[in-house]
Amino acid sequence: MKAELEQLIALQNTDTSIRRLQSEIDSIPQRRADIEKEFEQRAFEIRAIEMRRDDARHERARLETELQEQRTRLERAERNLMSSKNEHEYTAAIREADAARKQISQLETQVLEKMETLEQAETQLKEREPEISTMQAEHEERMKAFEEQTRTQTEQLAERRQERDRLMESLPKQLSATYKRISTRIRDGVAVAEARNGSCSACFMALRPQVMAEVRRGEEIIMCDNCNRILYYVPADTAQNKTRPASAASEVVAS
Repeated sequence: MKAELEQLIALQNTDTSIRRLQSEIDSIPQRRADIEKEFEQRAFEIRAIEMRRDDARHERARLETELQEQRTRLERAERNLMSSKNEHEYTAAIREADAARKQISQLETQVLEKMETLEQAETQLKEREPEISTMQAEHEERMKAFEEQTRTQTEQLAERRQERDRLMESLPKQLSATYKRISTRIRDGVAVAEARNGSCSACFMALRPQVMAEVRRGEEIIMCDNCNRILYYVPADTAQNKTRPASAASEVVAS
């Protein structure tokens, strides 16, 4: 296979890798949101308990403030009762004191209810502390791995782009222009395709025997009559050599 065709194959592989990495990097915001969403779904029940605890705590504080106001009201009414000078003042003080006592009774019941709700929520959270701790640790570890993967992909993308520039510069201008034209025109960007089993592996159209023979020789740049991609051929023994190390390793394990 001529050197220029090998460079084209390397360029195509590099471009394919660049598109894959760029697609993964472009999806980073959505992937991060998916991780956060999954964590939020798992934490929903716990957050509901925490919200119930916080609401009970705030409501209890409000009720206790109101309760103190009613106790102050009762004390004032009792003082007015003791210092009343006529029946009208006496009756008004009695009514004020009774109303304050009624409010105090209701508020004390409500405070007890909120205290019970608060205690139940705190007990549930205490029981689920191991789960909360594990879930948070898993989330942090997953986010750490995600950030590391993102960093690696960004570095790999920069390396692939440098490699692409090097390969493009090493190609003859006419050939690099042809590659650019094809890769830009075709939706998937695949400008170089393997001729396999008498067909183009990109568009799956059968190749004329003469075209297939020329592709096998690899002495010049041949394009598919149907999709106009640049074709190359991988001899059977070359394809087998790619899998031979794995087979040898299996034999060693078996022995």
